[in-house]
Amino acid sequence: MKKTLILAAIIFLTGTTAVQAYDFTPVNDNQIIQYSPALKTWRDGMAPAEDNITFMKKTSAGTGSYSIYYNSVSTNADQIGSNFEFITLDGRLIACNNAALKFFELTVENGKLVEKKLSDEQIKEIFPNVEIIKISQFKDKKYTIGRKPFEKKEFLLLNDTDEYFHKYSFKPRYIKKTPIAGLFELERYEQITFSHYQDDNERFPAYTINVRFELF
Repeated sequence: MKKTLILAAIIFLTGTTAVQAYDFTPVNDNQIIQYSPALKTWRDGMAPAEDNITFMKKTSAGTGSYSIYYNSVSTNADQIGSNFEFITLDGRLIACNNAALKFFELTVENGKLVEKKLSDEQIKEIFPNVEIIKISQFKDKKYTIGRKPFEKKEFLLLNDTDEYFHKYSFKPRYIKKTPIAGLFELERYEQITFSHYQDDNERFPAYTINVRFELF
């Protein structure tokens, strides 16, 4: 009995990991943000700063809900592919294209917003404790995750195919903690589905993630 309790304690201490708390500032509809050409950084708010370029975010009408940024310098309306953006602690503006499951960094060139796709390494810098899963890693639309007892883990689903995932979501819903579509937290042994309103057909294939017991 004593040995069993000791083993359980070891498993708990080695298997339990703290889930990353992300420190970023979401950019909401009608919010104003500023870009510093000199520092090449973004910040929230309207505090006056010489040479800064001010942008206001709007969200497009309709089911697409794409982000539109109105530029104070050129009065351009820059529509981008994402529908959720956030400013990191080091002043980067990151765009999350939830329908494509891809990430971009937004910079300003000649007064216009420019999207630059982030590499896996750059994404890991933003989400250091997250395990990345690629769509291409699914076999017959299935993927298996190993989970140790008492362990909480976060995963980020990224799209490296030509597929599109508009209006896709996870079931169960509680595994989602942020507006980032592909980011989810795992804390139970269960089957997870990523689908378009529970459809599973040629147009809207459903993806299944199975969570299995893993001791070491």
